[in-house]
Amino acid sequence: MHLVHCNFCKRNDASLLFTGRDLLHGIPGSFDLVRCNHCGLIYLNPQPSVDELAPYYPEDYEAHVGTRKEQLGWLRRLDYRYGVEKRYRAISRYIQTGRILDIGCATGAFLDGVRAHGWQVEGIEPGVRAAAYAQEELGIPVQNTSLEEAQLKSESLDVVTMWNVLEHLSDPQTALIKISRALRPGGILVFAVPNILSYDHKLFQSYWAGYDTPRHLYVFPPPVLEVMLARAGLELAERRCIYGTYNAFVYSARFAMMDRIASQTTRSRLTQLLQAIPVRIMMMPLSRVVDLLNRGSIMTWFCRKVAAS
Repeated sequence: MHLVHCNFCKRNDASLLFTGRDLLHGIPGSFDLVRCNHCGLIYLNPQPSVDELAPYYPEDYEAHVGTRKEQLGWLRRLDYRYGVEKRYRAISRYIQTGRILDIGCATGAFLDGVRAHGWQVEGIEPGVRAAAYAQEELGIPVQNTSLEEAQLKSESLDVVTMWNVLEHLSDPQTALIKISRALRPGGILVFAVPNILSYDHKLFQSYWAGYDTPRHLYVFPPPVLEVMLARAGLELAERRCIYGTYNAFVYSARFAMMDRIASQTTRSRLTQLLQAIPVRIMMMPLSRVVDLLNRGSIMTWFCRKVAAS
């Protein structure tokens, strides 16, 4: 664990929000989440090193195994394919074809879907097994490393995507600058991050899935993130909630039940109820309204690289 300064304003003056733990996997450890007293950026401090964080990304971490085709039922495959298409359609409003890099591509499911529309695809994924699956089973070129260590050619990409990745990075400002340099002028960065303005955050507070300690090192207030993008030469085009609203709600509800409902059997049954198909269908209109109001737990940002004057 090491102490860090604010990644945005570089000051060392923050107040404790709460001390969290790993609610997703239950791995031991406690972690302080703080808010900068000057700019409002929320971050883990002290932060674990890469080696210290490794156990919190176990083999069954959902992003690494949850999209392998052979492990999904037909309904889950259909649901995930629908999610990929929603994200692809959102991107195609800006650019219809070209070369796309997905950072944190996991098992390559998103890139596999985009490739079907004629795109040149490549990924970056630090997880060994997930990267191997994308390369060997789907034939997607993947750099099995971190974004910090990855080799990116200057002005070589039309689109870069990061789906719930930026909050995991130890130096998000430097990451945005590196991505901007790799984009062609007019290229776009599309990324999703936890939305601190969401209704779920107000409802669940420290149990909100967007905090996900210790994996999420940062939570970004929108005004702070806008300036970080501008520093990297990226201009915000729009931001909106396009996916993940109900699933994030289920995670937050599950986390909240851990301390409020003693019986594990009761918690499991309630979680199964929330995940049941009839309940999900019943909640779709409400989730849609929440998305239209931009109050879902996951906000997707669309940013264009500013052409040099």
